[in-house]
Amino acid sequence: MSRRFAFEKYHGCGNDFIVADEMQGRKTSDRERSRLARMLTDRHFGIGADGVIFVERARGVDGSMRLFEPAGNEADMCGNGIRCVGAHLMDKLGLDEVEVLSKDGIKKVVRAGREYSVEMGRVRTSGRHLKAYYSGVRHDSDSMMNVRIRTGGRSLVGALVNSGEPHFVTRTSDLRPLKVSEMGDAVNANKRLFPRGVNLNFVQVASPHTIRIRTYERGVYDETLACGTGATASAAVSLLLGWVRPGPVTVFAEGGRMRISVRDDGTIVMSGPAVRVFEGTLELPLGPGLRLSCP
Repeated sequence: MSRRFAFEKYHGCGNDFIVADEMQGRKTSDRERSRLARMLTDRHFGIGADGVIFVERARGVDGSMRLFEPAGNEADMCGNGIRCVGAHLMDKLGLDEVEVLSKDGIKKVVRAGREYSVEMGRVRTSGRHLKAYYSGVRHDSDSMMNVRIRTGGRSLVGALVNSGEPHFVTRTSDLRPLKVSEMGDAVNANKRLFPRGVNLNFVQVASPHTIRIRTYERGVYDETLACGTGATASAAVSLLLGWVRPGPVTVFAEGGRMRISVRDDGTIVMSGPAVRVFEGTLELPLGPGLRLSCP
């Protein structure tokens, strides 16, 4: 037996997603979503992506998003993903701004020319907002802006913040020689310290208002071409620690550019592209052995 699976492929700065609209009709169970994510994100035997996003109805908003990553887990938030969901909903509903419910709360997405802006909320820096991810938190009031971790025999010093996802942000003078995937794997192997995994961001300051970053994402368990929550976290830490001057920060990831602005109330707006690449349908086999295969 099989089922028909309709999808659209989107990317934000190369951070790519399979978007399945389930606002009407059958809703896939979370167990099946996890299996689908493990199968469909495979770049050799599936469609290939950094995650599968399921778009659903939700009370009081234009839609909601649930992101399942290649490891089969559900992510807390995704900055590039929510821009893609916003673009999908705007095209579907004929709007230029929408509100999207995520696990990190409701986010407003606005179309601005060819780019989309997302109100990301505040970047949280205290132990209270990170103790679920990091066992080194002793008190809720602890600042996480100066944290030392060890990876692969070396020590990294940086800030651990929550921008909808837990991100460790550290500065480097040169991004090019870094073995980002290797270091990310080593850190995430320490389940005692990071029981739910952690994202790693390496920041190189390019100018007083520009940074370059490389990001390792938990759930994907690899370096990705871009990460919206990572860009938000990296820009916020760069501003808080004085690595860049006050004002909007341009963030260059491996896959493209995002712009991060901080409002007077401390909330952050992230702007960047969301590109619809193609759409398609698959006939998927049902059952625990879910897998695409050659005939």
